[in-house]
Amino acid sequence: MKKTISILGVILLISIFFSSCGDKKSKTKKMNAKLDSLITNLAACPEQNTNCAAYSKASEEIPAMAKDTSIKNLVDDLFNCIAESKSGARSAACAHAINFWVGSSEHYKNAAYGRIVLDALKKEKFDEKSYVGSTLGQLLSGWLVSDDQTLLKDIYTALKDKNTEKRGRKELIRLSSKNSFAKTGLFDAILGIANDKVESEEIRVACLGILWRAEETSQYTKVEDLYIGFLTDASPAIVGASLEGLGYMKSVKGFNTVLENIEKLGTKEEYCFSSSRALVNYISFDAKKGIDTKKAFALAVKLANNKSIKAFDRSYYITPIEIYGGNEAKSTLTKLSTDKETQIANQAKQALQRLKDKK
Repeated sequence: MKKTISILGVILLISIFFSSCGDKKSKTKKMNAKLDSLITNLAACPEQNTNCAAYSKASEEIPAMAKDTSIKNLVDDLFNCIAESKSGARSAACAHAINFWVGSSEHYKNAAYGRIVLDALKKEKFDEKSYVGSTLGQLLSGWLVSDDQTLLKDIYTALKDKNTEKRGRKELIRLSSKNSFAKTGLFDAILGIANDKVESEEIRVACLGILWRAEETSQYTKVEDLYIGFLTDASPAIVGASLEGLGYMKSVKGFNTVLENIEKLGTKEEYCFSSSRALVNYISFDAKKGIDTKKAFALAVKLANNKSIKAFDRSYYITPIEIYGGNEAKSTLTKLSTDKETQIANQAKQALQRLKDKK
């Protein structure tokens, strides 16, 4: 009798075990079958662009699915896909779909989704041929304006971590804005990276390329001083990014120093582009008191006529002349259109025609 009871007890325990396993299995959320197929094929594309038929198909069908009210939990499926994926390519395919095809930004209000993307990015290792980190970083940047302080703190930690996948870090930097700078911590993190001399130059330049977006008075002053200080740096990339940044800021404090540096460096091949961009930035859009755009224009004219500079590099200075506009620009471009260097002459003619076509 006791033996029979024992056997029945074992059978009952086994039944409970398998029943509980079945319950767990039934609770595992399955991805929409059609979406799963589209993502699987998209992930198999060597590149996520229209050269791949699977990309073209996904770019048509996933937006249509997102608009179909009969299809539920599409966004949830895509984030679950990233959370459960053991493949960087599959994670990137889901992130790409969210970035471009779901047609809503409501998911950025969900900190749990942001945590999924952050965790996925932290798993990635840099590979020159892979853009998975870039796609995940682009998606994660949407939470830079999150109200979840714990998530923000963890994103900033990942951003500062040199081991975080490089392209992902660069996307978080590139997509930072004055709104995300308003959140405590991000501005200081990016300023710190820009100042870090043991950080990679590529990452530092990325920081310098966006810090000018800061508008809050104390932040603006710190960035202005940072750029001016870097104009004496030995690296052309750091100096160039600082010249451009001061131009974007229309920094009155840095204006004369920028012109002095362009006068000194603007004939050198590695500085021509950044010098011309700085002049364009100071000249373009609304005038700002304390900035003499005529001086910037005169310097652009001087460099555009300096025949010791290679024609390709000299041609950069045609843009600030065109942007300055008016009769002075037209006169200068008319003269440059007769230059012996075909590249200079052709670009000057095109710029002159654009000015003439303006109403």
